[in-house]
Amino acid sequence: MSPVKKLLNLCIVAAMSGQSYSVFAGSNYIGHESSVETIEESFVDEEEFDDSLEDFYGDEDFISLATGSKQLIRKAPSVASVITADDIRNMGARNIVDVLDTVPGLHVSRSGQLMAPEFWFRGISTTFTPQTLFMINGVSTKSSMRGDNHVMWGKFPIHAIERIEVIRGPGSALYGADAFSGVINVITKKSNTNSKNEVGAKIGSFSTRNVWANNSFSAGNWNISTNFEFLESDGFDAKITQDSQSIIDGASASLGVPPASLAPGFMATSFESLDIWISANSDLFSIELGVQDRGNLGQGPGGAEAIDTKGRGASYKRIASIGLKEQNITDNLLFGGKASYYGSSQEIESDLLLFPQGAFFGSFPDGFIGNPGWEEETTHVEIHSRFTGFEKVEIKFGTGYERQNLYKVTEEKNFTSAFAPRPNGLEDVSDTDEVFIPEADRESHYVYLQGVAQLAPDWELTAGARYDDYSDFGSTVNPRLALVWSTSHDLTSKILYGRAFRAPSFAELLTVNNPVALGNKDLEPETIDTIEVAFDYAYSPQLSINFNIYRYKIDDLITFLPDNNNITSSAKNQGKRSGSGFETSLVYSPNSDFTLHSNIAYANAEDDLANKDVGEYPGIQGYIRGEWSVSEYLKLNTQISYIGDRKRVPGDYRKDIDNFTLVNLSSNYQFVNSGIRAELILTNIFDADIREPSSATTTFEQINIPNDLPQAGRGIYLEISTLY
Repeated sequence: MSPVKKLLNLCIVAAMSGQSYSVFAGSNYIGHESSVETIEESFVDEEEFDDSLEDFYGDEDFISLATGSKQLIRKAPSVASVITADDIRNMGARNIVDVLDTVPGLHVSRSGQLMAPEFWFRGISTTFTPQTLFMINGVSTKSSMRGDNHVMWGKFPIHAIERIEVIRGPGSALYGADAFSGVINVITKKSNTNSKNEVGAKIGSFSTRNVWANNSFSAGNWNISTNFEFLESDGFDAKITQDSQSIIDGASASLGVPPASLAPGFMATSFESLDIWISANSDLFSIELGVQDRGNLGQGPGGAEAIDTKGRGASYKRIASIGLKEQNITDNLLFGGKASYYGSSQEIESDLLLFPQGAFFGSFPDGFIGNPGWEEETTHVEIHSRFTGFEKVEIKFGTGYERQNLYKVTEEKNFTSAFAPRPNGLEDVSDTDEVFIPEADRESHYVYLQGVAQLAPDWELTAGARYDDYSDFGSTVNPRLALVWSTSHDLTSKILYGRAFRAPSFAELLTVNNPVALGNKDLEPETIDTIEVAFDYAYSPQLSINFNIYRYKIDDLITFLPDNNNITSSAKNQGKRSGSGFETSLVYSPNSDFTLHSNIAYANAEDDLANKDVGEYPGIQGYIRGEWSVSEYLKLNTQISYIGDRKRVPGDYRKDIDNFTLVNLSSNYQFVNSGIRAELILTNIFDADIREPSSATTTFEQINIPNDLPQAGRGIYLEISTLY
């Protein structure tokens, strides 16, 4: 057991038993040192020790994402956040976007395609925002096709979530490609001693319907949990006053061609989401199975920024993993591993009208139809070991293999590669030269090494690097370095450096015959170097403050830039960016009945070639949440979010994006002597006009959707659940 764990273990037992021990900073002296060995015997293994720490500190104080092993957040070599199931319940969240919007430095915007979420860390955003690694139970759910988290997103319901771990900053030294600007790991509920079975239902605005059931049980040596949830909505009203077809109509009006645009009109924002998660754990293995099915997905402002009220998309995600828990090979060597499979799709339920009926001077009476679909899969295998035989040094080594396979590419369309009507109307061009992207696969191998050294009782150094070799574009090395100083009993200081990369996606490399976006085989990976300084200050048991500053530089950023024809955009290594900012958060609990959570983030991101702000991201974010226990049975929650200082991308002549303030309220009541719980949730109670930026894409030199993408207005929801 490490010296740090000995010290923590000793303090825990001392606190639990009421004994007084002397701990001197900067010294190896510990009063009653003979008790250390006795205490170690009471905690036989690392897992039991970790459980004892959780009981003492609380599970929200731990994170595994920073190093791959569980540790206190304030000691972790990263800038991290943890959101627990209790946090999610207390804030009255409806889906995962509501939850992640509370993280400082992370803004969840909305894509122009299907209004899918885009996770923007620290002002880093591009067309598909693939720079964030999103994982579920440690398995990446990134699309190898587009590099994003799928525009066929629907919603991600939250009643199966046990905790969410977030790293702000690079993570490629451990997690490889795509852990570029940040890492999000969603951990579903597992069976343990604190598990409670639950069923519940919710109804509310926009014809929202939500049901779920969580169950845990044991079978022999296995602890098993099952989580089921269904969420659907007809979607909120979001009016678009002008779209790309409006501009075409205006140009053709003098020719006597009747208008085809549906604008002014409403975007289609409907969705259906089904999630099933099964977890099984024994002393030796952990098994995770997951299904996410999405359907009836409205097209938002339309695939080509022309309103489409008829098109509907669908998708599936399948996740399976089996992990070998770390086992002692020798007294100083532990060995573990994991194998995972991730499969996903994009499917078309009803024809997607990229442009409406009668488009292009009446040449397309049924609309300009394009139905791209595909299935993809990623298989991943890793083995790792930890060596603790060196005094005050722990070494972790890992190696792995991954294969990404884009297969079963399908497409129906009624236009040619020259965007003229097909003689036979809508045709299936799958497995022909006219398909929008060829099928493809890539392989990669990697190896990483990480060391944690206790330089002194209050100094810890983490250093490591990962080497990745890809079959299609070559190799890359990404190092990390972190120095954590326990400055005092109350203050922890960190200096962090990391490099990360993002591999070009198949769409960015290979897309052809597409009316919106085209690929580029000559792309290079994006790279980022980040340096951070962070402080964690526990002023008292009632007040804690976190503060960090950062600076990064990006090279070879990939984004889609308009082609000369002003219709399509092509992927290019746009150039260089740099950014800086700070994030600070505060938790204050003056008594057991009230807790205040707040954070502020400032970001500044520059296009170093254009010497201008990169635009769209919020330069200022503010968040405050008050939780008040009115009585043993009644709790109230108030949330206020502020998003401001959003500039336009270079070349976009519109005025800056409007700031907004979002206010939500929720209350929950636990019925006396019953497991029944009722919750009332009010969202956007002042009906603020909230908008996320539309693209700067132009048709005939006019912005397609000039007034941005409107978001949901006021909503009200009622939830009933019961524990059993």
